[in-house]
Amino acid sequence: MRITVCFLTGIFITFAAGNCAFSKTLPQNDINKRIEYVNIAFWEQFEDEYLKNYILCAVKNNHEAKSTLYKSEQFRQEMKSSFADELPSLNVAANYLGLKIPMLDNFAFKKNGFVLPFQFNYEADLLLKNRDKTKSKHKLHKAQKYDEKSAYIMLAGDVATTYINILKFDKTISLQEKLLKNREEILKRTENKFYFGTISKTELNNGIKDYNTAYEELEELLKQRSLLLDNLALLIAQSAQNSSELKRGDIDNFAKNLLIPLEISSDKIFTRPDVQSALYKLQSAKIDITVAKKDFFPTFNITGFYVFNTLGPGNFFSWRSTFAALIAGAAQDIFTGGKKIASLRLKKARYDELFENFLQTDLNAIKEVNDALYQTRHDIKIYNEAKNIYAIHKNNFELEEKRFTQGTVDFISLLEENIDFIDSNQNLLEKKAQKFVDVVSLYKAAGGNL
Repeated sequence: MRITVCFLTGIFITFAAGNCAFSKTLPQNDINKRIEYVNIAFWEQFEDEYLKNYILCAVKNNHEAKSTLYKSEQFRQEMKSSFADELPSLNVAANYLGLKIPMLDNFAFKKNGFVLPFQFNYEADLLLKNRDKTKSKHKLHKAQKYDEKSAYIMLAGDVATTYINILKFDKTISLQEKLLKNREEILKRTENKFYFGTISKTELNNGIKDYNTAYEELEELLKQRSLLLDNLALLIAQSAQNSSELKRGDIDNFAKNLLIPLEISSDKIFTRPDVQSALYKLQSAKIDITVAKKDFFPTFNITGFYVFNTLGPGNFFSWRSTFAALIAGAAQDIFTGGKKIASLRLKKARYDELFENFLQTDLNAIKEVNDALYQTRHDIKIYNEAKNIYAIHKNNFELEEKRFTQGTVDFISLLEENIDFIDSNQNLLEKKAQKFVDVVSLYKAAGGNL
């Protein structure tokens, strides 16, 4: 058994799930932000520490989700780069200068020397075009932050769905093993009857077939659980080599006091990260149209020079060996081959595209929430019906046990009734797991805001 320590907000969380340390150290406030994304308080309602810890490990370590962090950083730096264009620039260069000027002998200048020019450039943003460009980049950065949040909400949902299904397979496999033992016992007794000539070969073959079918079902369940364990290991960024060692709870004690929401406020729908991301992208595109329109107006530039040189009569850094110049004016493009008109039309087309995407995202959000609510309500009804069927089979098995004790039925009949009881238990287990998966779907449909 391996013991794993997950460091989170100054405490240690211990469980056997592989090393949950960061592959790359990140600031604690960054970790807290990602935990806030997934609404960890919601997952605490499931009353399963293993589930909570796996979600925390996935939030900290999943590489695919972490890549969105670096994409957000790219947008942040683009925003800072755009802001830099609003500020003046100052540069310096060391140059050799050779002069050929008529009547140079009448001036106190040398024909060649070294110059050290300081150049100042500033585009006076009288129309606020550069400011608008920065605002556009800021909107895109906010949109990416919402995309980042979406990625972590989906990740938490995937971890929970995988974990719930693993719990389901744990219990289903346990029941299937009991069922297989019953089939094995029935087969032994059927073989004895056949050897004594009390049953036909067909009945024996049916017994063998039932046993083989139960065995195949058990192997299929084991395979599916192994695949889910590997997937869980991948989600928490651990090696699948030891995925079978991942610890988990018991579905019988899972989320006993969970209150399942059957209604979701429309406010939560329109605050979904994907809806907000689409909105900010649309706002950025609108600003880009304004910028494209301002490109038709003149630009106002200020350029200044302050040059130290060895051409004059004084020392290199003396006042007599320097000269300065200041140029200020407006520049207007006369002919650009239709480039600016094409740019404006492109921005407008981009805005129209994003507007349609925004409307479609809204519709998708409403549909996903409605689908999740619809499925949850009906699966709860199906689960309740499965409980009734389970109770009937349980009662039938208890009655069959009494008949067997009284000697009115044989042992094979008891085993057959037990198999029906196990089947009903497996069916109930399937419906119970589906109910929990529906809650996870609601969580994702509501953008983690449950």
